[in-house]
Amino acid sequence: MVSKKKNISVFQPFDFKNQFVDFSPHQTLLRESVNDFFIHALNDKTIKLKLPVPPHKKTVNDLLIVTKGCATRQVGIKIFEIFKNELLSVAQLKVATVDFYSQDLDGFYCHFSNDFLADNTLLLNWQLTSNQSNKITVDKKRADRICQLLTLINDLFRSNWERHKKLIAQYLRTVITEINLQETETGSQKNSSKRDLTASYMELINANLDKGYTIRELAEMLHVTPNHLNKTIKNNLGKSAQCVYNETRLQEAKVLLLQTSKDIGQIASDLGFSDLSYFGKFFRKIAGQSPLAYRKMIEKY
Repeated sequence: MVSKKKNISVFQPFDFKNQFVDFSPHQTLLRESVNDFFIHALNDKTIKLKLPVPPHKKTVNDLLIVTKGCATRQVGIKIFEIFKNELLSVAQLKVATVDFYSQDLDGFYCHFSNDFLADNTLLLNWQLTSNQSNKITVDKKRADRICQLLTLINDLFRSNWERHKKLIAQYLRTVITEINLQETETGSQKNSSKRDLTASYMELINANLDKGYTIRELAEMLHVTPNHLNKTIKNNLGKSAQCVYNETRLQEAKVLLLQTSKDIGQIASDLGFSDLSYFGKFFRKIAGQSPLAYRKMIEKY
């Protein structure tokens, strides 16, 4: 089942796991906990992820820390390779993919709902951090502490979820605090005006994907010239403002094709396309296939 929030289709974690993860040895545990919390060691061969996982949205926040090997994920339009002592955070409702796990991958994946963490200030700081800088490099001592905590959390989770959930939440708060401290110490939260403009641009287009605004109109809303907006976005993201806008709309289209039963005409309308033919050409130009072909491909999962 797919749930809706503000007209954005999102996966409840149990539904997501059913579609993309083989976790049959842990069905009972996951059914009880997965919509609030889940953790697994990346070298646990009893949990098998069906890769690649196409663009999707979930109702939970997640983090992945690598201690060995490499993983590739996309968040929004950014592609990240995560190596040893690197950590990737994805806040809830962000479009994300999972593209590649190396055979020797080790570390931890963990996700949690806002309600489970139950610390609004701590959670807000973490979500702001993950929105600004999804991937961070963690110093060795801190990476060791985080992994020790996640090992303990994993053991408690699997031994008795109901009995240990409050203790797990407390240890998880410590993990999030460590991540926030790493961000503060490395200075990655210091935002220049250019980074502020880029963040504002991304927030604006994500909030108005159904409007079909032009770059000139978006620039006016941000009180800058189209040229200044384009130069800033290019410097920060390596792509033009128009390219970023197009790729963001494409990612949302892929999410709607995966997570809803809406017909392609309705999806086009939801994304601000008044002409279905133009939407088809737009999708094919960037994705290399039609919306219908993409939907048929992902239905094979």
